[in-house]
Amino acid sequence: MSDFAHGIQFFLGANSASGFSSLYKQWVDQAELQAFYAIKGGAGCGKSTLMSRVAQGVEAAGYSVEYIRCSGDPDSLDGIYIPGKDVALADGTSPHVLDPEYTGATGHYVDLGIGYDRKALFAMRGEIIAACKAYRACYPEAYRCIGGAMESRRRGSALLHTEETLVKTEKRAAGILAKELKTQRPLPGRRRRRFLGGPTCQGRILLENTIGSLCERGYEIRDDCGLSGVLLADLEKGFLAGGYDVISCPCPEWPSRLEHLLIPEKSLAFVTGPLAEKEGFRTIRTESLVEKSVWQENRSFLRLSNRVAEELMEEGLEHLAKAKACHDVLEELYHPHVDFHYGEEQTERLLQEILALPDRQG
Repeated sequence: MSDFAHGIQFFLGANSASGFSSLYKQWVDQAELQAFYAIKGGAGCGKSTLMSRVAQGVEAAGYSVEYIRCSGDPDSLDGIYIPGKDVALADGTSPHVLDPEYTGATGHYVDLGIGYDRKALFAMRGEIIAACKAYRACYPEAYRCIGGAMESRRRGSALLHTEETLVKTEKRAAGILAKELKTQRPLPGRRRRRFLGGPTCQGRILLENTIGSLCERGYEIRDDCGLSGVLLADLEKGFLAGGYDVISCPCPEWPSRLEHLLIPEKSLAFVTGPLAEKEGFRTIRTESLVEKSVWQENRSFLRLSNRVAEELMEEGLEHLAKAKACHDVLEELYHPHVDFHYGEEQTERLLQEILALPDRQG
């Protein structure tokens, strides 16, 4: 694991049933930033390394950093945000294309592709094209498997979602809100959306360090029945109406549904588990919300559907691992023909530029 794997980290991209799902457009409000840097350049030119070293530099100067990890390679960075400076840096290349909205004022391009030896790479164009095609071909297969897994889970749980079960789920959410939301605020809260994990080349990841950094207590939801999204939607609505800011974390494979909900102001988290570290967390089992007769009638089909989903997901993860291996081959082709000294110069320039900006409060 990389040295940035600590503190506050999220994903903004996910490998979902419908392809690559992105939250990048809503990550930061560029009108509110002092600086936004879009890092451009192809494979192997050092975009993640630049952001990691800038993050290390500002942390050494006493500033906190929000790390955005790459869904294609969780050991790489897609972005960093420095709240004490109101500065963001992001990989501005496909599939998460980001560009400065106020170019020259607050928005700036950093092109690491300048460090390529173009003559040498042109001579290798056949190998590079073949490696790119091999890498890209893995993702449609991965998405097909993930889509099949989600459909199998949906079919297995849909029969359990009777009117009585949904009413019981709503009442459970109301009971939790009555306990956890005793103080109401006059203005509604704000919502930020982040992925807290998802299917990757390293398996399915859950960033438990982020949960522990933001929340000391909470509820672990054991959800074989596909009800956590319903429960979390009611909880999200309640906390927002009560005036609390929330971090809403969609299900990466099925982004229209919530998977986790964090309320940092209350140091409170609702996490669809299982969690490796459960200290301070109560457990909610969604099986207890289902009508007993409906559960008994459909549990065998549910378990079969979930087993099929697990097998399909495993196949999807294998395709994601293959994509990473193909991308590694691509980077190996590029690395001998990159002037990394240029990237080091840009890193130092950006670090000094960011540290020279006035601090932002709050």
